[in-house]
Amino acid sequence: MRIALFLAGWLGFVSLTPTAARADDDDAPASTDRTKPADGNAAGDVLQLNSAAQKRAGIQTQTLVVVKQTPEFAAYGTVVNPEPLLSIRQQFLAASAQQDSAQARYSEAAQNLNRTRDLHQQDIVSTRRLQEQQAIWQADKANLAANSYQQQLIAANSRLVWGDTLSNWFTHAQDKNAMQLLEHRAQLLQITLPANSRLDPGVKLIHIHERGQRQAALPAALISASPQVDPVSQGPRYFFKCADCRLPFGTHITAWIPEGGQASSGVNIPQPALVWHLGQAFVFIKTDAEHFSRRALKQYSSNSQGYFVAGDLRPGEEIVTTGAQTLLSQQLKGLIPDEDKD
Repeated sequence: MRIALFLAGWLGFVSLTPTAARADDDDAPASTDRTKPADGNAAGDVLQLNSAAQKRAGIQTQTLVVVKQTPEFAAYGTVVNPEPLLSIRQQFLAASAQQDSAQARYSEAAQNLNRTRDLHQQDIVSTRRLQEQQAIWQADKANLAANSYQQQLIAANSRLVWGDTLSNWFTHAQDKNAMQLLEHRAQLLQITLPANSRLDPGVKLIHIHERGQRQAALPAALISASPQVDPVSQGPRYFFKCADCRLPFGTHITAWIPEGGQASSGVNIPQPALVWHLGQAFVFIKTDAEHFSRRALKQYSSNSQGYFVAGDLRPGEEIVTTGAQTLLSQQLKGLIPDEDKD
């Protein structure tokens, strides 16, 4: 009798133990909840994270607002050494000083000739003296013309290489723009556009960066078109002045040029909001207090705010700006089967 009761109790314990274990497993809370969104986008799996977990992960969000952005295209250029312009300036100012000296001698010779002519009419000086004074006046006049031609030649040669605006800056004694470039308070840039393109007439400002980072780009103001095209690409060249640049001469730079066309509507997102997986760019949208949806971006472009997105995101949505990589890691971890985690 005792043996029968012992066997019955032992068999009951064995049969109940797996059930209890399964009940314990079912009661364990899940850290993530992946569901398929209404639009059927498999990449937009939803991740659940309570407020405490969000705080530990440092999750921060911002609400998207509509912005307009003018289309841009990229071009390339260099920081130009203004030494050739300095040489032109020195030559022109030296010729200008010689011109002033020649003008003074010519004026004096003209006055002496008039005085000698008056004295000759009064028979006070000889005809030979008058002729000598006329020869001096003629020589000073020719010297004045020669110096004037020298100035014109220097300016003309400068315009063939640098254009009218830069030539005018560096052929005036106290031009403030030339002094900014010579005193390194601004830098001269030469930007080459793609072949068969040109700068739109309304473009006066572009943005440049030496490492191709649009969000860190500095503004540069248009000076003028260059008289010369690029000898390799045959693209037109333009000169710009960057007041905030402090780069070594010869540095290669990337420029972003506004192009014609209607401004596009979209949203700006900061750079940390973008995460990548398998070559695809994603962002996380906070759909409610504890749920985050991953959304793929088809088109985006760099700008000074980070990235400009048109079409894939809507104003009013709440985007994760800090902690997006943490959310991606947590979501990908949830996709790993339990047997592989061991």
